[in-house]
Amino acid sequence: KTSILSAMLTFLVHILIISHSAVLVEPVEVSPHGDLLDLPWQTELCCSSTPAQLHHGGEEEDTGSAPSDTGHPHTLQCLFRNFTSTLGPHPESELSRATCWDILCRVDETWDNVICDLKHPATSSDTSIPGSVALSLQHLTTLPDIEVNSTHGTDCVGEDSITCSVALHVVSSIVVVTANVSNTTAGPLVMLSVPPRTSQRLWKPSPPLNLTHTQTTEGELILSWSDPQPHASPVQLSYEVRYNTSQSTSHPNWLHVNVSGAQWVSLTGLRPGLQYTLQIRSHHPALPHLWSDWSQQHRIRLENVTYLPERVVASFGDSVTVYCVCNDLRVNASTMVWILNSRDRLPKSQYAAVNDRVSKITVRPSEQRLSDTLHCCQPFGEMYSCNYHYSTIYIKDPVIDISCVTSGDLDSMTCRWNNLPIGGINFMSRVADLSCDVMEEAERVGVPVGVVRQAKCESSGYRGVKSCNLQPIRVTSCYKLWMEAKTDNSTRSHPVYITPMDHVKPHPPSGLEAVSMPSGVLKLAWVPPELPIYDMQYQVRYALSTGKAHPFWQVLALQTESWAEVLEPDVCGVYNVQVRCMHINGSGTWSDWSHLLYTTTHNSRAPDQGPDFWRVFQEDPASMQTNVTLLFEHSPIVEPTYCVEELVVQHQDSGDTVTEERIGLVSSYSFEWRGEVHSVTVKAQNSQGSSTRNTHMTLDRHPKRQCVRSFSAAHFQELLCWDEFTLKNRKKENKGLSPEKVYFLSDGCSELDRLYSIST
Repeated sequence: KTSILSAMLTFLVHILIISHSAVLVEPVEVSPHGDLLDLPWQTELCCSSTPAQLHHGGEEEDTGSAPSDTGHPHTLQCLFRNFTSTLGPHPESELSRATCWDILCRVDETWDNVICDLKHPATSSDTSIPGSVALSLQHLTTLPDIEVNSTHGTDCVGEDSITCSVALHVVSSIVVVTANVSNTTAGPLVMLSVPPRTSQRLWKPSPPLNLTHTQTTEGELILSWSDPQPHASPVQLSYEVRYNTSQSTSHPNWLHVNVSGAQWVSLTGLRPGLQYTLQIRSHHPALPHLWSDWSQQHRIRLENVTYLPERVVASFGDSVTVYCVCNDLRVNASTMVWILNSRDRLPKSQYAAVNDRVSKITVRPSEQRLSDTLHCCQPFGEMYSCNYHYSTIYIKDPVIDISCVTSGDLDSMTCRWNNLPIGGINFMSRVADLSCDVMEEAERVGVPVGVVRQAKCESSGYRGVKSCNLQPIRVTSCYKLWMEAKTDNSTRSHPVYITPMDHVKPHPPSGLEAVSMPSGVLKLAWVPPELPIYDMQYQVRYALSTGKAHPFWQVLALQTESWAEVLEPDVCGVYNVQVRCMHINGSGTWSDWSHLLYTTTHNSRAPDQGPDFWRVFQEDPASMQTNVTLLFEHSPIVEPTYCVEELVVQHQDSGDTVTEERIGLVSSYSFEWRGEVHSVTVKAQNSQGSSTRNTHMTLDRHPKRQCVRSFSAAHFQELLCWDEFTLKNRKKENKGLSPEKVYFLSDGCSELDRLYSIST
């Protein structure tokens, strides 16, 4: 090794030419120990002016001397002042006022190049050494026959900074570094040993990887990372973390944290609602200035609360503990309340504060839900302020009551369930052309059959999935149905096996007809739906039409024919009638009720006479108007040959203008009396016509007034007065009869308390 090194030094000293200056290098003394320096290598290149030395005969040595201020020539001297290895004596007194450059040589991460960076310190303002700086890298290798071979080199020139590299083509080799400042070669000679790729040497590390952050159950925020080459160095690297919230990429306001001996750090002071950008770099403890590049950016955004864990899988009966970390330091965890499934506030006995920032709760998951959700909320009076994030507890194998209905057209099947999760589910199906017993047995022994499909589901806003629809379907095949969580498809409900043909909801019957017979029987008939093609059973309901929103329904016994008869308690009443159907064996579900039908009464002739009635006055003296209210008494029907379907009021004013108004079957009717004389006739009417014997009333504002004197047993006298009104019989055949007079007691105020009929 000594002979090889000696040969190499001799070769270098005599053939090396300094780039760009074309100056032959004089022999330079090497290190007394003949050391090869390891990479990476860091030092300073320093230059200063010293008085020139004279040779024999008084001649100056031409070494780039410059005249001094006193007129005496000075010589520029440049030396490598090594930080990591001794290269020879360097009198500090001579270089105390020197101009220096930092120089760092290293092997790149891919082991393909040796790179040297020469920089003038940014803090230095010394420009006393003029001229350019040249840096030369020569790559040498030794051949098996111990001959020295110089493969290639690189020359780089600059002023304040230079980056120079030379390619490596062999596993182990030597790189010679020389520098020239203003035609002056720096010494001593520097030889750098390039270690094998597998050798554990010091170099510029690669940036850290896998930046992640977590929060602990005590509320601490932990940032962690890993090294890209964890076994490259037996010594733990040192790290620097920087983070900021600035949106400006040109002038970010970085905060720095130094980390030694660990690959994690606890971050404090981060505020919720802000997005933080973080990066990490590393260096070897022996090379504190040789930093790696910054890592990829990692972002952290804290919500007002953080849940630990955010998702958990549990079985029914398990106890699950969830922590709520309050990232808003203004909120104390002891004031927080817990809400289950966005609806139920949990009792305080189930939760407690761990510290000022953390609240924890212990619950048992539901049995008939795919998942439970927990919200940690801040109370405001009777209301709560809850973040949109929540913790989800997925339940293993829950028993969910899935019910399905096949459409009356037999082309789709809609499935629903009662215990509705908030969301995040997939409704799955597997269909096979087998009976459900055979399919269930095959899957029980581990033989999956059929094809898996995901159903189309409809959403109902914040309540999540409302129903799922399968279309098209095979009505005689077996469907295996289950639900599974989107974020964890291993969390699924117990399956349900269904044949669509057994769950049909048919269309309601159509063409409903109802006829009232004189015998008091209501005959009904309808048309069954076209699909499905099997025998049906029917249910009929009816109610007397009263105009109320919820009539009193009566339901007939189940029918197997498409007709029915109902005994009518009221032969003149109008009834509401509806009918529905389902499979005769009771499978599936009832259809919707048919359209509401109003029955019609059976009439063989028109009514005989109109109703009796009384009248009540309400007068307004200011407007000279009188409100008249008629109170009706309906006459009983002796023989069910006709029914009164409605009443018709006929008005005739003093100008003989006649108008009619249909008022239905009512118990009272009001109108305004404006003129001097007003006549009113009330008729009964049905589909066959109107009554001919009707009550007629004439109202006169100036009627004849009659009085009689009465005597009581105590011999007191009382004057009884009344106004006379005439009610005439309007039948033409009775035109010659004398009219019956009806008198109304009056106290002079036109207020009627009671009606007295006095026959003449």
